Amino acid sequence: MDMFTLFQILILIDGVLMWTLIGQGVLVLLLGPKRSENLIYRFMQHITNPVWKFTRWITPRFIADRRIGVLAVILLILLRVILYMIFAYHGWIPPIEPQK
Repeated sequence: MDMFTLFQILILIDGVLMWTLIGQGVLVLLLGPKRSENLIYRFMQHITNPVWKFTRWITPRFIADRRIGVLAVILLILLRVILYMIFAYHGWIPPIEPQK
């Protein structure tokens, strides 16, 4: 496996986690307190649980639990940027050639 393929896999995983967290937020807005009964919301919770726990672990306790989802999305966006910077710095991402 070359490094560009690894980059694409890592970005894909990051994107799935990020968009699943955003989807959870949308369901919270749409369903309100009944969200825990929704099968899709519970499935999304299982996917994003590691990210949620990690974000809660690194944040100070005075930050409310309802803000952890937003912080988790911000951390995933930051991870995406950092991954791009590392892979581009080492030249592992092929340059985009202009169309002729």
